[in-house]
Amino acid sequence: MATSEARALPYFSDLYGLPLESGSIYIGQPGLDPVAYPQIVYSDAAQTTVIAQPVRTVHGRAVSAGAQVHLYCQVPYSITVLDSAGRTVYASLNEIDPTLTTQVTTTVQSVSSLTELRARSGASTNQAYVPNFGMYVKNASDNTSPESVPFVIVGNDGTRYYLDLQDGNFGWLRASRPSANPALGAGGGWLSWNDASDGTTWLTNNKGLGVGGFVLRNINADNTAEIGRVAITSTGGINAGAKIKTLSGDIEASGNLIADGGTVAVTSDGARNLHWDPVNQQYVFPSSPVLINNSLAVTVASLVTIMQNQQVGALMNTVGAAPAFPGTWQALATGLGPNDIRLYVRTA
Repeated sequence: MATSEARALPYFSDLYGLPLESGSIYIGQPGLDPVAYPQIVYSDAAQTTVIAQPVRTVHGRAVSAGAQVHLYCQVPYSITVLDSAGRTVYASLNEIDPTLTTQVTTTVQSVSSLTELRARSGASTNQAYVPNFGMYVKNASDNTSPESVPFVIVGNDGTRYYLDLQDGNFGWLRASRPSANPALGAGGGWLSWNDASDGTTWLTNNKGLGVGGFVLRNINADNTAEIGRVAITSTGGINAGAKIKTLSGDIEASGNLIADGGTVAVTSDGARNLHWDPVNQQYVFPSSPVLINNSLAVTVASLVTIMQNQQVGALMNTVGAAPAFPGTWQALATGLGPNDIRLYVRTA
């Protein structure tokens, strides 16, 4: 039988696509359970150094005695990979690897930094895992995109490596993204912390060549329909399909407060409000007096009240007639024409 590197899963990931931590790898005889029927596994192609099973994983890489190792064995072979909780991540009773020469380009390789990735030959590296960044995959059809760390890395020979975007489940949080769209450029979104060194959590969107913005939405229990959303535009505007409420604070704006309906309510039931009357071209304060600097603003109704309380009044366009106010009024001065102002006082 031929000898090959047992790397059916050269980069070992967990059930959620993340690097497999504290996993266990069993390699056995073909067609048989590798746990019950193991075969000898070596760390070198010359088959001089035997590796004990199960082989453990750190950051998705096979390790032995604290160091990353290759896995060589007779092919075909069986393999089972378990996570730290003993759950099966991958299992196969019959694995046949390609030749070692072909594996150099097709299997995932490890590099220590982006600098090392750039130095790799595109003819020998299709996939590479870079610590603290993730998995990079060569895009053979792209030879023009500029480097954009961390999304696009340009090798010294012109090879373009794209950061592999995967779905991931983290407890009750699911993070996902559709397949990359070259027409939108190298945009992306991420959740980060302490970007301004002030302990703040940041939700950042790089719109690339798209429109940009954020969408916050609610979906029904069956995940079949959207029942509400709030959109934040790329310039910071907020588009909401329902009321915007604050239970414990003010709504403040550095710009203008614009009401398309023309009404600004000052009570929760909307009964007291300020609105613009487009027919008569005037502001209206229905069912409520207006105070300006704690003084009653003058309206027809408030003017009558003031005159009554002060027992003095002034009218125009009258010809000696007393004001139609409760009480007895005496004219103190009468004008000569209908547009003169006449002064009255209430005597009883």
